[in-house]
Amino acid sequence: MKTLANILTWYRIVAAPIIALLAVLGHRDAFFILLIVSLASDLLDGPLARWSGKATPRGAKLDTIGDGLTTLVGLLGLYIFERQTFQLELPWLYVFLATYVAAAFVCFAKFRELPAYHLYLSKLGAVLAGLFIVWLYLIGYSRLFLIGVLSVGILANLESLLATLKLKNFQADIGSILLLRKRSNGVG
Repeated sequence: MKTLANILTWYRIVAAPIIALLAVLGHRDAFFILLIVSLASDLLDGPLARWSGKATPRGAKLDTIGDGLTTLVGLLGLYIFERQTFQLELPWLYVFLATYVAAAFVCFAKFRELPAYHLYLSKLGAVLAGLFIVWLYLIGYSRLFLIGVLSVGILANLESLLATLKLKNFQADIGSILLLRKRSNGVG
């Protein structure tokens, strides 16, 4: 179904390899601008889908793919352009990546689906990551800001992992594992 929300999600999916190529080729400004556009589109697609009454499980799954690709190309570009700056934060980054991969792997192994839980903590992490990218591009590096973003991301990944372990059947858009207690259907 062609909706504005799906178009925004597909933009992120299609833009990801282009953004990665810009990073590899050393086009810092173009990389940051397109990454910021992708991050902004992520803020809009879900609310647009819900507001228009066109939210679907397929759209939630596509959004998860777009989120993952945007995260990966963002990290690639940050590694390419800011690797010297981030040396002290590499352990934080490795923990974030390990929990991100673990949450995705366990969900895929259990349900043959990527986690499309759209947790509030994940949404907060995405907003903070977007603000960090804008801050980095326009103002410069902030170690405290980056550690805060990675900490929220790690907690969100752990919540995603716990949701997978707790659910009997896959569910998209659960919001929080705390809300699962209120739903007896599908929860272990």
